[in-house]
Amino acid sequence: MDGTDGMVTAASADAVDEALKTRAMDEAPVGITVADATEPDMPLVYANAAFERITGYPPEYAVGRNCRFLQGETTRAEPVAEMRAAIENGAATTVELRNYRRDGEMFWNEVTIAPLHDEDGDVAYYVGFQQDVTRRKRAERAAARRAARIERERAAQEHLLERLNGVVAEVTSGVAEARSRSELERRVVDGLAGTYAGAWIGSYEPASEAVVRQAAAGWAGSDDGTAPESIAVEEGGDGVLGSAVARSITDRDVTIRSCADGTVPVAAVPLHYGDAVYGVVGVYAENNSEFDEHERVVLTALGRAVATGINTLESQRTLRGEDTVELQFTVMSHPLVDLAKELDCRLAYRGSVADRDRPTSLFELSDGTGESVRAAAAETGIELHAVLFEGDEGCLVELSVADTELRTLLADHGAELRDVTAEHSIARFTVEVARESLARSLADGVMERFESSELASYRQSSERTETRQEFVSRLREELTDRQYAALVRAYTGGFFEWPHEATGDDLAEAMDVCRSTFHEHLRAAQRKLIGAILDR
Repeated sequence: MDGTDGMVTAASADAVDEALKTRAMDEAPVGITVADATEPDMPLVYANAAFERITGYPPEYAVGRNCRFLQGETTRAEPVAEMRAAIENGAATTVELRNYRRDGEMFWNEVTIAPLHDEDGDVAYYVGFQQDVTRRKRAERAAARRAARIERERAAQEHLLERLNGVVAEVTSGVAEARSRSELERRVVDGLAGTYAGAWIGSYEPASEAVVRQAAAGWAGSDDGTAPESIAVEEGGDGVLGSAVARSITDRDVTIRSCADGTVPVAAVPLHYGDAVYGVVGVYAENNSEFDEHERVVLTALGRAVATGINTLESQRTLRGEDTVELQFTVMSHPLVDLAKELDCRLAYRGSVADRDRPTSLFELSDGTGESVRAAAAETGIELHAVLFEGDEGCLVELSVADTELRTLLADHGAELRDVTAEHSIARFTVEVARESLARSLADGVMERFESSELASYRQSSERTETRQEFVSRLREELTDRQYAALVRAYTGGFFEWPHEATGDDLAEAMDVCRSTFHEHLRAAQRKLIGAILDR
């Protein structure tokens, strides 16, 4: 009797185990197929629901056919041959290939195949796992195209600069190696003075409408007044030099003038990065020689390189909190204001992530629900990516806001967004920028670009601890975008609270990845965070 009961129990357990395995395959988030390796054309004998979601082909269509029906005219032969070789050798492999859905749409399929052996050790079946990696491949290709374009531009610029290789090498190496703005300015003028009669560099001060000399070398550094301490640029400039400097800032182009005595020409090279004007470089020609068109192009390129270097250094100063200026301005016309009006609630900025194909930010909404945000976002032109947490007092959402002008202004001036709030009819933005001249330029840009905007506060700040900022900056560089995004979403979504406010499934769905992948990114970020603390 006991033996019979044991047999029944074991059989029941086997049946339950088999049912669980079948259910796991049926409900798996990745496509799963099983092919009969004993049949000549290895037809499919199983396909799960995820396979249909990815390919559009239902199991009743797929079963009985070889999986090659997913291939098409752009499917490359190499990954197909790699799979065929693996099957012939009874081995496993993973490939990425172009496949086609039932509606004819091409997609990138990451396929992993592995053999299943029978009791005699022979390959009886091949199991296949399919994942749609189209978004990743497109991102990789876009990055490759951008890299290729940048490389082409760099190569073209290098070819153009061959005639002035010496000065280019000196100036660009000075820009790349400088660790402060003053060092960069000194190396730039020294590099130019090695080829030209002299050079000077000045910073633009919008408050006084003047270019203030910071460094000079060669003839420009002599005591004969060639490079004055300050050059007024208001109302078109004063004298030949002032006229050249003022025109270069206004036109954002290299301006060439002859000096007052009609001899040595001077080229005024503007230093601008987007909307930010950093200053001017003055270059004096040798022996009354004229600047030819090649040199104009070279000087233009060098001016951009110098401005880019200054922007990078100023951005680093902002991140480190070195003598920053904090600006708070209000804007009445902005998508966030429209969203706050539509929802009749308050929006508070909680950080940004950079793992999507467009900038996204996290906002906490008071008295808002995921459903109401979805409806309002569609009306205000804001893209809602995910609702990370929803509770009795509001929700946490991830949004893409169409504020390209503001983001461009901040990037041009090396500024960092610190806080945003929006409610009813107004949005308040708090930003930090490295220098007072940049802060004034940024404030002017905001006032000019945004209707009914006002500068609410303007103060110098050195309260933030440099050591902490250096630590955060170093840690951020070590984290990949995916790891940082997982950490930000988990922290702001209450994942580390108990009980969890947002679950791993919720956050994985927000990142458009499976739960195991989300946890992999999160654990990697946690390891780096803890390691950075303990290593210090």
